[in-house]
Amino acid sequence: MKDVTYVYEALNWASSFLESKEKEAHAAVWIMEDLLGVEGIEFQLKRREELREDQKVSYQAAIERFIAGEPVQYISGQASFYGRKFNVNEHVLIPRPETEELIELALKLMQEKGFRAPKIADIATGSGAISVTLSLECKEARVVATDISKRALEVASGNAKKLGATRVAFREGDLTGPLVGETYNVIVSNPPYIPIAEVEKLHEHVKNQEPHLALAGGEDGLLFYVRLAEELPGILAEDGIVLLEIGYDQGPTVSSLMEKAFPHAHVRIHQDLNGKDRIISIT
Repeated sequence: MKDVTYVYEALNWASSFLESKEKEAHAAVWIMEDLLGVEGIEFQLKRREELREDQKVSYQAAIERFIAGEPVQYISGQASFYGRKFNVNEHVLIPRPETEELIELALKLMQEKGFRAPKIADIATGSGAISVTLSLECKEARVVATDISKRALEVASGNAKKLGATRVAFREGDLTGPLVGETYNVIVSNPPYIPIAEVEKLHEHVKNQEPHLALAGGEDGLLFYVRLAEELPGILAEDGIVLLEIGYDQGPTVSSLMEKAFPHAHVRIHQDLNGKDRIISIT
């Protein structure tokens, strides 16, 4: 970047560099947007502005981190989810767009049930994307979020504070352990569901950077669904709702588990925008 002066020149350099390393060239834009703190039209207007020397150094370092296999979200320290910016680091999974569909479905079902001030449990909360979002979208809800990782809970509680989600409580523990003895109107979870052998086949940004504790769901990917099927009936309130995110090929198996656990409930598989099985609802 020795001869670089303007934003557009840095973008051209980074795009070419990324392509030469067989990396996604558009990452040059994402990283620059984060560096400048702008996006969209505002970003386009800055393309012919000059970069300070410290910005050049930071930009080059970020591009090199991306080439080394670090996701853009970990480089910037934040990820977008449901219109908000969540802090993320190597202790939590990066929130996926598909999980926003779980939020939409939860809000829809709560409205249909007439829940005005529901008690919501988010099991394996990670970054807190689900628990914090539901709290902010359903102002009267009382939310409890659990995770086995203390460091993940630190990230999640930080996001709650940053985004003003004051009605979320965070508890450390394994799955429903911190919730025993209580009942909840709504239970949501995006547990680890990737078979151990499949983790090594994931994109390098995922398998080498994101926490395996939050990815691997046992030998067949179903470990946590089997446990949830055993544990959820004890904490779900009468007329309650359960929403579970699943892998694209796990719909029939997980729905069968939940039908046995909740024999009198309606268990349904929901597809995501790509037409893949993504969510199990129990109502």
